Amino acid sequence: MIVDVHCHIDLYPDIDDVINRAKQANVAAVVAASMDPNSMEAILKLSRRFPDFVHPCLGLHPDSSKRITEKDLERALDLIRRSSEDLVAIGEIGLDHYFVKSSEFYPWQEKIFREMLRIANKLNLPVVLHTKGAERLVFKLLEEYEMKKVLIHWYTGPPDLISLGEQRGYYFSITPAVLYSKKVQYLVEKVSLNSLLTESDGPVTYKKVRGEPKDCLPVVKKIADIKRHGRERVEQKLFENAVSFFNLNLTF
Repeated sequence: MIVDVHCHIDLYPDIDDVINRAKQANVAAVVAASMDPNSMEAILKLSRRFPDFVHPCLGLHPDSSKRITEKDLERALDLIRRSSEDLVAIGEIGLDHYFVKSSEFYPWQEKIFREMLRIANKLNLPVVLHTKGAERLVFKLLEEYEMKKVLIHWYTGPPDLISLGEQRGYYFSITPAVLYSKKVQYLVEKVSLNSLLTESDGPVTYKKVRGEPKDCLPVVKKIADIKRHGRERVEQKLFENAVSFFNLNLTF
C-alpha cells in the first residue's frame, strides 16, 4: 500500500479517473495540499466526497504571496481553525526565492510563513514545506519555532542541509523526478529509509507527462533500487512512515 503525501488533487479536471487509477496502483490515500483560500475550500469538499482517501493539508503556498491580501490570510487562518479536527497537516507552506523573482514579496512571504508555523504549533499539526531557493532561511525559521514534525517536499537545495534535516528528525518526500534527477537520487542515497515518503506533486508534469498519485508506485520501485532493498519491504516502510507522520488511520 502506498500513500501520496503531497498532491494538489483539487486541480485535476478528471478527478474520478485520477482516483480510480491511483487505487489500481495500490495507492491507499492522498494527502491533498492547498495553495490559497479557494483551494483550501475545494480540498475540504473533496475530503468529504472521498472520505478516508483524500486527507486535507491546508496552508498558503509561498507563490500565493503575489496575489493574496491580509484579508485572504485571515480567511485562510479561519478555515484552518474551523476545520482543524479534519486536517492531517498544515501545507503547502514555506518560502520561494527561486520561482518568485521579485524580492518585494519576500517579507510578505515570511509573514505568511510565520503565521502558518504559529497555527501549526498551536494545533499540534505537522507542516509540509516548500523551500525553493530559500532553504537556509526556512531551516533557520523552523528552529526558531521549534518545529518538530516537518516534511520537506521535493528538496533539491544545498546538500549540507540534508544531514541537518535528518538530525532534526525531518522527513523528505520523493517525487517521480527521482526516475531521472541526479539531485533527487542523491537525496534518496543520503537519507535513511526511516525519513523518506512518496509524493506525486500532481498535476505537476515530469518530462511533459502529467503527474498523478498512481506515479508513486514507480517512485517506490526506484527508491528500492537505490537502497538495494526489496520493493515490498520499502513499500511497507514508506507506508508506515506516512501513517506515523500524518497520524492516518490506515493499515498495510
